[in-house]
Amino acid sequence: MNTDEKVISMDDYRNPKAPGDSSAAVAASLRSMRRLSLLALVVGLFAVLFSAGLFYKANQGLTALGGDVSGLGARMGTMDVRLAELEKLPAKTKKMVLDNAIMEMAQRASYLSTQVDSQDQAAKLLQAMDLLQQSRQE
Repeated sequence: MNTDEKVISMDDYRNPKAPGDSSAAVAASLRSMRRLSLLALVVGLFAVLFSAGLFYKANQGLTALGGDVSGLGARMGTMDVRLAELEKLPAKTKKMVLDNAIMEMAQRASYLSTQVDSQDQAAKLLQAMDLLQQSRQE
């Protein structure tokens, strides 16, 4: 076999000119090509619309996620404030214990001022009670 017989030009496929071809077959071929190109155009349009819908949904999800993250930052700020309060708790507890001890001493001084015989001692005890109450208020 000769290799020249197997080679067919692409022009023969694009423009068929075989003796049995008629203009009706060529017209049908053109219509089918138009239908296929129209179908490809519609499928491409649906693909673009579908991808736009996916982008819109993803964008909404990211917006909601951004809102959640900003809310999380505010909650973390609140937690930091609470943690700082908890760190100060031993100091507050110590202050409360000291205030209670001072108040107890002031009450004892007041009671002793009523029990002593001398007015001078009673005045000094009342003065000590006043000083203890003033130190408690600071």
